[in-house]
Amino acid sequence: MRPDHKEFINGVKLAAIAIAAAALTATLVIGAGRAVLDQSPGESGEHTTSLIRTAAR
Repeated sequence: MRPDHKEFINGVKLAAIAIAAAALTATLVIGAGRAVLDQSPGESGEHTTSLIRTAAR
């Protein structure tokens, strides 16, 4: 391979590493957020329903 193709291939490798790192980071952040902010459906459902009833009056 000529050196100019080698630079292109190195750029593609770096882009692939960046995409993989971004996906891993997003997965970890979303997982941590769900663990910290976990609410059962009953808690959020009742609160939302009471707000809707109050607003409808």
